[in-house]
Amino acid sequence: MHNSVFKLITIKEVKNQYSFLIDREGFDYFEEWEEEDFFLVAAENVSFEGNFYLDLYEDKEKKWLSKVLNLPLKEIENLRIEGILINGNLSVSGTIINAEGDYGPYVFIKGNVSCQSMLLGGSYVEIEGNVRAQEVVMTYYNHGNFKCSGCVEAPVFIINDHNTVFSERKNDLFYYNDNGDDVDPKNECEYDDETGDEIISNELRKLLDNPLIETFEELERDLARGELVLKQNHPPAKTYEYWRGRVLGNYRDLKLVPKEFKTEELCNLALDITYYALPFVNKDFITAELCRKLVEKDGFAIREIPDQFITEELCWKAAQSGTLISLIPDHFYSEELILATFINSKNEPNITDVPAAFITDSLLEEYVKIGKGLWMDKVCKENGKDKLSILKRVIDSGIECLDNIFGNHFSKETAEYAFSVYKSQEEWNKYVQKYKVKFERLGLNEYF
Repeated sequence: MHNSVFKLITIKEVKNQYSFLIDREGFDYFEEWEEEDFFLVAAENVSFEGNFYLDLYEDKEKKWLSKVLNLPLKEIENLRIEGILINGNLSVSGTIINAEGDYGPYVFIKGNVSCQSMLLGGSYVEIEGNVRAQEVVMTYYNHGNFKCSGCVEAPVFIINDHNTVFSERKNDLFYYNDNGDDVDPKNECEYDDETGDEIISNELRKLLDNPLIETFEELERDLARGELVLKQNHPPAKTYEYWRGRVLGNYRDLKLVPKEFKTEELCNLALDITYYALPFVNKDFITAELCRKLVEKDGFAIREIPDQFITEELCWKAAQSGTLISLIPDHFYSEELILATFINSKNEPNITDVPAAFITDSLLEEYVKIGKGLWMDKVCKENGKDKLSILKRVIDSGIECLDNIFGNHFSKETAEYAFSVYKSQEEWNKYVQKYKVKFERLGLNEYF
C-alpha cells in the first residue's frame, strides 16, 4: 500500500492546481463546500492493497483513512473531506466501496480503474478511463451518479435505480439496468407480492456463491464487505464464527446463513437483537414459548408471529407490553382488549383502526380519558355518535379529566358544561388559570 501517494489538499488548492475540475457537473454540486475543506488527492497512479473506501464521512472509514495517511484519528475526525481526486490510474486489489446510498464525496479519476468489484451509491463518481472489475460493478439508489467515459468491463454489471452513464460495456455473464432497453428479459427481476421485494433473476442467482441471496440489497451487503461473490472465483469457505459475526452486525444476514450453520443458538442471537429476525428463523425453532417471550419483551413483536401461534392470550400479552391495535387480528377484539392496547400504547392510540362494531359510547369515553382523543370528530361522524354528549360524560367522571377535555377538546360548550359541574370546587380555578389563554380566545372571561 503506497500511502504516501495520497495527500490532503484544501479545496482552494485543488481549484488552483486542477482547475479543469471546476466546470465538472458534480463538482461542488450543492455549492456548500468551503475553501478550507479538503480533497484526498493522488497526483499520480495509485496501486492499493485491500478495499478502497469512498465513504470518508463515516466513522469506520475515518479509521481506515487515518491508517492510509498515517495521521492520528482525532486529526481526521476534525477534517471535512468533500472529494477524492486521482490524477492517474487506480488499481485496487479489493473492492471500491461507496456503501452509503444517500450521499458521498465527489470522486474524479483521470485514468483507468481496476478492482475486484465496485459498489457505488450516493457519491458523484466520474472516471475518464475504463473500468475493469474481476467480479461485479454495481450502482444503486437514485441519489448517486456514475459517469464512465470509457468501457465498463466486468462479468456482472448491475444498475439499480441509479444515474449511470457509460460509453461502452463488456459483461459476459450478466447485465441488468432497470432503466435500460437492452436488458435480456431473463435477467429481469420479479416482484414478490408477499414480501414486497424485487427478487433477482435466477440467471444471477446461479452465478452467486451464496444461493440464498435473493435481492440486490442482500448482494450490496456482501459487496460492501469486500466479499468475493461469484461462484466461479471460489470464495473462501465460511465458518460458523464468520456467520455469527455477520448476524451480530446485521440481523437480516440471518436469512443468508447456510443451513449447516443456522443453529438455534444463532437464531436466538438474532432474536436477542430484534424480533424482526423472526421471519428468518428456522420454523422448527419457533415455539409458543419463544413467541410468548418475544411479545412480553415487546408487544410489537406480534406483527412477526406466525398465525398458528397467535392466541387470545398472546394478544393480551402484546396489549400489555405495548403495541398497535392494528397488529392484533380483529377476531380477537373485545372492548377490554382494545382499551388495554390503548392504555399501554407507546404511541398515540388511533381510534380509526377500530372496526365500527366496537365504536361504542363507553369505548369513546375511555379513549378521550386515555389521551389526546385524536380523530374523535371523524369517528363520531362516521358512526353516528354525539361527540358533545360523550365529552360531557367524561367531564362528569371527575374533575381530573378536565386536563384532557380542555387540552384536546376545548370549546364554549365543554367549558360551560364543566363550569356547571365544578364551579363550586376549589380546584376549578386551577384549571381555568392553566387554560386561561383558551378561555380568553373564546371570550369566556366570566369563568375567571
